[in-house]
Amino acid sequence: MSEEFKRKLEAYEKGQLTQQEIEEFEKELDRYEQYQESLMEEKQGDTNEGLDERKQKRVLRRGKWKARIQTALTALLMVIVFYIVSSVLTSIYYAWGTPDRTDVYRNVIDHTLTVTNPYGYMGGTSVDVQPFFRMEATRELNKSVGHDTFQIGEMKVDFLFSMMGVVEEESYGKQSQNIPTFLYPGSNIGVDSQWDRLERLPEGTVVSAYLSFNKLIGTREVFDQFEDNDMDVLWLAVDTGVESPSESDGVISFPLGFPSFPIWHDDDMILHSREEKKGHFGGVVSESYSSPESSTDDVEVYHKQFLKTLSFLEDHEKIVSKLLFGELDLSDRIAYLEENEVKHYGVVITGPTKEVLKLQEEPWIGNIEVDEVGFWNWIS
Repeated sequence: MSEEFKRKLEAYEKGQLTQQEIEEFEKELDRYEQYQESLMEEKQGDTNEGLDERKQKRVLRRGKWKARIQTALTALLMVIVFYIVSSVLTSIYYAWGTPDRTDVYRNVIDHTLTVTNPYGYMGGTSVDVQPFFRMEATRELNKSVGHDTFQIGEMKVDFLFSMMGVVEEESYGKQSQNIPTFLYPGSNIGVDSQWDRLERLPEGTVVSAYLSFNKLIGTREVFDQFEDNDMDVLWLAVDTGVESPSESDGVISFPLGFPSFPIWHDDDMILHSREEKKGHFGGVVSESYSSPESSTDDVEVYHKQFLKTLSFLEDHEKIVSKLLFGELDLSDRIAYLEENEVKHYGVVITGPTKEVLKLQEEPWIGNIEVDEVGFWNWIS
């Protein structure tokens, strides 16, 4: 056994060879073992020498398995270290900034649904930061009929760094295939209104419905018109300059609007209390916030917060477009709203069926499309 072979054997047993060197040395070991077996056959009469050869063979085999185990353990250790380092760096990445990236992406999802889905403000987005620079955002999809709110599905969105993946939606229960729409004032399309459907519904039921107006109405007037009615206004569709009687025959399938309260942002919240508790591993800060007080009398607050929300979404319009599978052209809409008074072509309402049916006699009401019907749950 040469000195060079002994040196390689020692390095092999200690796991100091590269993968290529290990493969080459194992081939050399196989040749050596074959050579040793050939010598043993020629020297079968010499017992002591045979024992020595078998001992050397066991040493070689033991060294081979030891090297393999060390290689496997080294690879496993590298995977564990990479996992831990990746998890730490991922947490730092998504916690960076004020507000941090986690809050920003959560707010993009929440605000997008709030201004594009009449029920989108119901619920909130939860996020789960995962290793390898990934984050999963989950959002419940809810609806309201009467005074009951129920879940109709769930939306999941994956992020890799700041790149958003494909939106996945899962629906629960039986969902209508026909999504209600609004009609823009002045539309001549012959859409069958659903007042007759309301007339067939029995006493003791509640509905949610899309109401279209015969003319554009200001926010203050909308609230005034429904003030004495026993029903709730859930969401107000806004004329943003891109809607018109000639566009898609006046049918608005993807409206933009705001709920019956201002859309508050994190920097709008008011700090009420702050408590810091010291512990063995640092301090824990507990803060209490609430949204500003508001009423339907101050409609300018509604408009200001709506524009603020659109401007925020404009900064993240790529994500917004993927969430909606289409462009919103927010810059054009914002420019129009900054130059013109906020007007509405429709609202989403909910209440007792027979109370909603009374709106048929109102001259400013045009079309109605029923969305959901439920058993009586109304508390006046």
